[in-house]
Amino acid sequence: MINLLPYDNKRQTKAARMNFILFRYLIIILSAAIFLTIACVVAYISIGNNKSSTSSSTINKTDTNSTQDQANTINTNLATAKNILDRQTIYSNVITEIATVLPAGTILDSLSINEGSLGTTSDLKLFSSSSDNEKILSENIKKSSLLSNYKLISTTSSQNDSSKYPFTINVSLMINKGTSQ
Repeated sequence: MINLLPYDNKRQTKAARMNFILFRYLIIILSAAIFLTIACVVAYISIGNNKSSTSSSTINKTDTNSTQDQANTINTNLATAKNILDRQTIYSNVITEIATVLPAGTILDSLSINEGSLGTTSDLKLFSSSSDNEKILSENIKKSSLLSNYKLISTTSSQNDSSKYPFTINVSLMINKGTSQ
């Protein structure tokens, strides 16, 4: 039956349907715009209320002083810990340095290191396979930053001893306190 309608009426019917669809889209768009506007206004008012309540509340001075006191206490404790760690002596570094200055073919009889022996002269007894090792030891200690004040006390040889280390070298030296960290 529609096909029997004149061409002009068909065009009017199509235009009427299109207008109805466009009117529906217009209502949906206006509803969305109104909803977004209301949401923005509510958010703006909410943020404004939060801002005014935050700015109107005052910070208690005792809380600020308490926090500052805690921060000062932590800073003091950290400074104390740093001073302790700066004065700490790493004995493995001392032992390693002494082992590095010993020439090949030389062994140390005994070594006792404690806080009191740092910065003071210590006597060491060394056994050596050669008498020339004392000169090498002297040169190595002069190059070392950890050891100083090298003095040869005595060098003895036991000719009838059949051991691998027939020479005994007694020396006096100082282990520097500041460089043993």
